[in-house]
Amino acid sequence: LKVQVAIQGDKLRVTGKKRDILQEVIALLKEEKVDLPLQFTNFRE
Repeated sequence: LKVQVAIQGDKLRVTGKKRDILQEVIALLKEEKVDLPLQFTNFRE
């Protein structure tokens, strides 16, 4: 997956050219057993 990640304070901002790629990233993160609370916001059309 081709995305860019930037640390912004206590958040990670993940950007990509297509919404589908960002949705793939979300699906991968949801499959992983991460011990941190995850929240996904701010999708653009």
